[in-house]
Amino acid sequence: MEILQLEYVVALSKHKSFTEAANEVNITQPSLSQQINKLEAEIGVKIFERTTRKVELTPAGVEFLNYALRILSEVNDARASMQQYINTSLGYIKIGVLPSIGFYRITSEIAKFKKSYPGIKLEFVEEECKKLQQMLLDSKIDLAFLSETVLDHRLEFTRLVNDELRLVTGKLHPLATRQSVSLLEIKNEKFIIPSPDSGLYDNFLKVCEDVGVKPNVLSGFSQIETIVDFVCQHMGVTLLSTMVIPRYKDRNISTIRLTPKIHRRISLAVLKKSKKTPALTTFVNYFKNSIKFKNTLNY
Repeated sequence: MEILQLEYVVALSKHKSFTEAANEVNITQPSLSQQINKLEAEIGVKIFERTTRKVELTPAGVEFLNYALRILSEVNDARASMQQYINTSLGYIKIGVLPSIGFYRITSEIAKFKKSYPGIKLEFVEEECKKLQQMLLDSKIDLAFLSETVLDHRLEFTRLVNDELRLVTGKLHPLATRQSVSLLEIKNEKFIIPSPDSGLYDNFLKVCEDVGVKPNVLSGFSQIETIVDFVCQHMGVTLLSTMVIPRYKDRNISTIRLTPKIHRRISLAVLKKSKKTPALTTFVNYFKNSIKFKNTLNY
């Protein structure tokens, strides 16, 4: 029994004509008849009743057709599944990244991926969280490393970073020596933070709203270096992820825990219903399966 023979049975059962079925499967009518006869001889039962007018399935043929359809469906599923292993060393992926992505060691993991798959071309687009999410929904990029804010049901998220934000002040700020502070205590501070398109902005405003605080926000920045410089000059305070703070430990700043906590979570996001290329599937699976990477980032 061969896969092609099963396809011939399906075609003949549909058209009930050797001529039409032969045209569909691209063989001659005598060849189709020969293959059906060969299959019937092999399994020991007649699948079709032939008359001068039409071809009909026998009762055994009806049951055999169900098996044929099921087998062909499984074969197609197997072929589709194996596609992810074909040409995974080649391809193109357009990736959206946050301006702060380098602080979370994700760039080094992307570099490792590139070394493992040098034939896959990677192109990067740097934007804030909201713009990246919209680009992903519009299929302008293939995937994005996003700050989790509102989890869109159209996207599939793989969390890579589970961090929290800390208050950052200048060394001479009245709160600089505190170990922790509540949002209610600092509601009148001037907060120098990234633009409203950023995930950090949304993370901060959401928690403030939950506790009934309306913060005084000076936003519009994309460079953390600029924000920290302003804080060092005592022009306001800011919020930084604990994974970002070590980069600025030699600066004239103090860091203070916040209550309630403000979470900072970074995830890899892709469209749920998109048709993933082998290269994209390889990239996503690389990050999903990199247990060592997850253990390094989540704490």
